[in-house]
Amino acid sequence: MTRQQNTTDDEQASLAAGRAAGYCWAQRPEGPPGRCTRRPDHDGDHMDHYAGRRSVTDVVGYRWPQR
Repeated sequence: MTRQQNTTDDEQASLAAGRAAGYCWAQRPEGPPGRCTRRPDHDGDHMDHYAGRRSVTDVVGYRWPQR
C-alpha cells in the first residue's frame, strides 16, 4: 500500500471517529490543528472549541466560514 492510500485511509478513519463522537469534524483550511467540534448538522461557521484558545477562559478557539 502506498503512502497516499494510507493518508486517505487515515483521513476517512479520523472523520468516522469524529462523527461517532458527535462532531462535524471538518478540517480547518489553514491546516492542523483544528477540526470543527460543532454537531454534524450545524448552521453557520465551523468552530473548534478546543484548539486555538488563547486562555483557559476562552469559549471558542479557531473559527472559519462554512464553504
